[in-house]
Amino acid sequence: MTGPLSGCRVLDLGIITAGAATSAMLADLGAEVIKVESPGYHDPFRRWSGPGGGDDSPFFRFTNRNKAGIGIDIKRPEGRAVFMRLVAGSDVVVENFRRGVLATLGIDYPQLRAVRPSIILASLSSHGEFGPDANRVSFGTTLEAMSGLAAETGYPGGKPTVSGRDLNYPDQVVAIFATGMVVTAWHAAQHGAGVHLDLSQRELTSFLLGERFVQGASGQPRGNADPLYALQNCYVSSDQAWVAVSVEQRQLPLLAGLVAESEVGRVEEGLARWMVTRTAAEAVKALAALCIAAARVRDGSAAAQGRGISWCDAIGNLPDGSLAKGFPFQFEDEPMQLTRPAPSIGQDTARVLQELGGYTQQEIAALRKDGVIECASA
Repeated sequence: MTGPLSGCRVLDLGIITAGAATSAMLADLGAEVIKVESPGYHDPFRRWSGPGGGDDSPFFRFTNRNKAGIGIDIKRPEGRAVFMRLVAGSDVVVENFRRGVLATLGIDYPQLRAVRPSIILASLSSHGEFGPDANRVSFGTTLEAMSGLAAETGYPGGKPTVSGRDLNYPDQVVAIFATGMVVTAWHAAQHGAGVHLDLSQRELTSFLLGERFVQGASGQPRGNADPLYALQNCYVSSDQAWVAVSVEQRQLPLLAGLVAESEVGRVEEGLARWMVTRTAAEAVKALAALCIAAARVRDGSAAAQGRGISWCDAIGNLPDGSLAKGFPFQFEDEPMQLTRPAPSIGQDTARVLQELGGYTQQEIAALRKDGVIECASA
């Protein structure tokens, strides 16, 4: 592949979203990414429930396209030796296991660096490597609660709201930051310096709320309201669509005239009545004519219809024409591409061990027979 990370080789131990999505973006940027799964523990995303579940889960496909896939039982000494031989020819290892797991497996940063001094280890965890919560079991829900995010979302008087597993905000956030850190570290590693990157999902989620902390916010949710706007909410139209509207203070008289409401203090009630007599398209057009920000609330299907018109790269096509998650940004001269679908279990084990590890076919066959590695079914 071409791209800023062309020539970089990544061993991807990531599972679910955080680690796997980081490595997917590294692959998009041109890195050779090798997804490593254990024969006894495949990425749970393969079995994630939802449309197209099982090994064809869309969650797995979207976070593992553009990767090769191998199976090694790192819990066994023989498997650890195989993995370390691959580390010797690699530049980056990405993982998001619970803290302490790498040390238990015998592949923590000091041991990796002993094999490859310039290795970059990107550790993505709930709470980071150190501190009182380092070993605490957490999921997206609890991370949003502990970071301060859940208290900021929802409606006045209601309960805190979390993004849910299909979005899993802390995982998405850490993947983007981790990708940038790995790119930076890899360019620095050209001078021979390795590094252990410690990224906390909770801390990065809190970082994005930093302004609220500085303000001394009480954590009381306020729904769609915003003190910078005279009016900000969503309203239902005659065709049962929702329309989001944001109105500045100076625009209140204009809006009052549009909705035929003489009392400025009752403009929101007038807007709600006005909206139900018009389609979403009619309402948005009328509001836009007054330079009032308004947009129809789109669901996934409606947003997808805008592909190639209002947006281009968020979703892409694999070589077989099927859809997959695309790119958050794009390059003009050498555009990022989706070149291969997510790997099947053990799809590339034999090839990678032969080409990168230097194993013979006979050695690979023996490792497979002993259950040390997992290869794709014939």
